[in-house]
Amino acid sequence: MSYHEPRLSRRTLLGGGAGALLALGLGGCGSGRQSSGNGSSSGARYTPPAYVPFDGVKPDLPGSIDGVVPGFLGFPAPPIKRPGFPLPGTAPATALLQGTAPSVAPDANMAYRLARTQSGNSLDATVVTATFYLDKFQVTMAGNDIPDFVQMAPVPKYPQLLEKYFTDLSDVLGGDGVKEYPALANIPPATWKIPQVKGRLWGIAQPRPPAGSILSTRGDLLRARGIDPNPKITSGQELVALFAELTDRKRNQFAMGQDPTSWLLPLVLQMMGAPNGWRKVDGRFVSQLESEQMKDALNECAKIIAAGYLHPESFSPQTAEWLRAGTICLYHQSFTGWGLWARQEPKWNLGHVDLPKWSGGGQASIFKSVAGYPAFVAIKKQKSDQRLHELLRIADFLASPFGTQQFLDVNYGAPGVTYDMVKGNPEFRDGQSGNILAGWSYCGGNAQAALYTPGQDDVTKAQHSYLTAKMPSGVDDASLGLYSETDVAKSPSYVKRITDAQRSILTGSAPVSTWDDLVRSWKAAIGDKIADELGRAAG
Repeated sequence: MSYHEPRLSRRTLLGGGAGALLALGLGGCGSGRQSSGNGSSSGARYTPPAYVPFDGVKPDLPGSIDGVVPGFLGFPAPPIKRPGFPLPGTAPATALLQGTAPSVAPDANMAYRLARTQSGNSLDATVVTATFYLDKFQVTMAGNDIPDFVQMAPVPKYPQLLEKYFTDLSDVLGGDGVKEYPALANIPPATWKIPQVKGRLWGIAQPRPPAGSILSTRGDLLRARGIDPNPKITSGQELVALFAELTDRKRNQFAMGQDPTSWLLPLVLQMMGAPNGWRKVDGRFVSQLESEQMKDALNECAKIIAAGYLHPESFSPQTAEWLRAGTICLYHQSFTGWGLWARQEPKWNLGHVDLPKWSGGGQASIFKSVAGYPAFVAIKKQKSDQRLHELLRIADFLASPFGTQQFLDVNYGAPGVTYDMVKGNPEFRDGQSGNILAGWSYCGGNAQAALYTPGQDDVTKAQHSYLTAKMPSGVDDASLGLYSETDVAKSPSYVKRITDAQRSILTGSAPVSTWDDLVRSWKAAIGDKIADELGRAAG
């Protein structure tokens, strides 16, 4: 798979650039056949897993194959119980996953006790916060004591790492093979592109709508100023005018307050029609970095910053506290954040700005994201087909579809302990949302694959309408599904240089013309080679 824009996002989640794993001796990894239970690593292209949507529950708002996920206005009552559970008991499964350890230890945690009973396994996981995950991943790989389930991080010689230590699932889950695991078969086709590396399938990803990002509004704050929570604008000029209307520096109120290189700049690039990471032009891959829109976007964003419409500390490390405090009222975030914030802060009356083309003339096409969490979960090579089957059944439990009792077991924990059913919907008890399975939902978990905001049907309907309107014309990163070793191995060394150059221009300490020097350097050092490798991978 590509590691340009998706990889940059993942690296942020993992807390730093990829470090070298050259000392692992991966250069001599073979590509011979493994045991049948571990799939084939012959290099042949595989048939993607069949898509068999779960039909046990009819959504109130139907999904579609192009990325519109189904919407639900309530949880089925009673929840559907999947056949075959609890699973037969099996030897402990170990895992290394991103996450935060629960405040109640697993052995004393009722949510874990329930999940362990349902999965027939002790589910022994080491969970590490995203900031420190890459370091732990590298140490684990170097130590050669690899757990059964491992959430992957992009590192040099990534394909060889997968070949040496992990199971090629292409011939196990490819085509109709996935039907043996009905919840995995419910994962949309686009999500299976995430664990695809060099034409083979190396793991399981958590599905999410590939809807990229959205400019959310705190509707309550806009309404207080006489502005519609979903303001209608028709150009970049009107977006800037909205920024101005929402800024009152004397009262310490600003339109936005996020790092402009990560949020404002991508927003303007999208409005200007720039490549979404990479674009294929006349058979050649062209990066967003070298696009004509990049300099225009840097120039316009610098004007916005100079006008004082962003919080003056936006370049500093910060959280969403400015949004909570009402210091800012616009928040550029991933699409999935829309529902999360709406559930946490229903009084905000969250809205959004439907972004137009910068010069006017219609709505901008969204930058589509990968259809799930980028860091997929791989399975270590196993000694037998039977053991691999046991682990895949655990993954099938973790991926239980919305509407099932097993979905509640995985995502809400123990009834009467971590959550209660309130007016037909599951609702966490105070302080209990972190006391459920830490990290395990990254292995195909279904919570982000459905639109569901209990008690806020208007939010669910608005999200569904947005996806229905935006997904058909959304712009993909042309490098999705392709692999460049140069990108994985050498791009991290350029991240700081790129960010520093952008910040210098955005803050007015360097003219926009200096961007040309950065691009020439990047292309000569790695950019042209990445483009060539992507071209060869595309065939």
